[in-house]
Amino acid sequence: MTRQFKIQKILAGNSGSNVVDIPHLGFLRYVKPDEVIKQFKEMWGVEPQGVVLPVSHPEGLVFKVSGLDEPISPYARVSDRLKEFSDVVHAFAQKGLDIYLLINPTLEFIRAAPLHIVDISGDSSHAVCVGNPMSRAIVGAILGTGIDIARMATKDTPGKLVGVVLDVVNLFPMGAKNGRLELTCFCPSCEEWFETHAPGLLRNFRTFPNPWNLLLKDAGTGISFIDNVRLDSTPEDIIGLSRQKGFIEVFKDKANDIPYLREQASLLLKYIHARHEQVIASVREIFEEALHGLEQKPKRILLVEGSYYGWTSGLMLEDLDREYLDKVQSEETRVPYDEVWFDPASTDIFLTNVPFRSYMWRRARYFIDEFLRTVDSASDPVKRASTGIARFPRMAVRALLRQRLHQAIGAAMTGASTLIALPPLKSEQTRSKRLGFVGVALTREVGEKFIEGVKIPEGLAEEQLGMNLADLFEPLLKGRLSKEDKEKN
Repeated sequence: MTRQFKIQKILAGNSGSNVVDIPHLGFLRYVKPDEVIKQFKEMWGVEPQGVVLPVSHPEGLVFKVSGLDEPISPYARVSDRLKEFSDVVHAFAQKGLDIYLLINPTLEFIRAAPLHIVDISGDSSHAVCVGNPMSRAIVGAILGTGIDIARMATKDTPGKLVGVVLDVVNLFPMGAKNGRLELTCFCPSCEEWFETHAPGLLRNFRTFPNPWNLLLKDAGTGISFIDNVRLDSTPEDIIGLSRQKGFIEVFKDKANDIPYLREQASLLLKYIHARHEQVIASVREIFEEALHGLEQKPKRILLVEGSYYGWTSGLMLEDLDREYLDKVQSEETRVPYDEVWFDPASTDIFLTNVPFRSYMWRRARYFIDEFLRTVDSASDPVKRASTGIARFPRMAVRALLRQRLHQAIGAAMTGASTLIALPPLKSEQTRSKRLGFVGVALTREVGEKFIEGVKIPEGLAEEQLGMNLADLFEPLLKGRLSKEDKEKN
């Protein structure tokens, strides 16, 4: 007789309603819809009930949007059979999979400088800020157009449009220079928000050291951070965390000045809560614009990191759960989300009020999005000629793409043991509201094929040195890339 052990029983009942995320339509050039479903089944032991499709890429739109003349992604046409976005939606819906549409609101293909994020020192980056009302209008129009296309494409299919997802993992990239922190965003719209909701607060961050230094530190190749900021965290808690990690040493002779540190920690907590409220207000407006006029509205979903405080999202995960309980009864104050997706790797947190799914990738979409951004930088002729990546020859750029791919793949969470470790599914016997999990259709094989298909324009290295000589310097250039071409992370 074959015995059954506890882990087998847990695994059999711990998957729930599951979704496969396809981060980029370009992946479908190398893996067909049937193969996506098959690979998911082989990896997780269950078939997906839904599929997540992007309505934009870092390099452009995947369909035309009335009123916008922004570039169309070269991957918008997947194949001779999947010529348009509606064909992709229909292909999966015809197989019985429900449709979720995802948008990353940073929209790096938007060239309008007034909409771009600005760091605390005044430098801008190629990403739009959701704090700007025009940015929110553009995001809402793109998502709304995708919704209309998906509704038409699923009119006669078993699968239907059931959800729209905002990827808010990296709204506010962070950088540092010579130990000085350069957080975003402080564009005029963001400054107006802070001045209205927390008058005079930002002037405390335009110095060094400042309250951020309690929980953030320039690590040379990026930023080390402490994200264990809880709903009930006090200034004393913040000081303790900073002292424990050694971050507090940057304050030098004031590192033991408790009244001064308490003031700095209080300002930091005030900043964190104000930023959270700004993002929630922005999310509300984006969803309202995208969904207005619809009788049957899809679920509104937030994709965030599974940490107590997301420095690059501006959101406190526990606060999302509390607000859902506090405000769900009133239409006027109802929270602008129906579901939250986050990775289970960062903490053992689970939500007890708002339904959620476990996103099976460490730091959620962070490393995946960074890989796709690098692909955009490498293939965009403008960025290839005007940004740091212009200095490197094609072979070095392709090596960088593989490095970013490997970094992304290394963050994947796969296998039965990860499912066993997930919070319990929603039931009458548990406080957890987990509905299921989200797997990602990105493998090393698909990623390598995707990279090989990327067309990389000439950069300054080819123009100045010629291809042959540039390729000879590739090993040296690769070593310099991490030091000299450090992007905001």
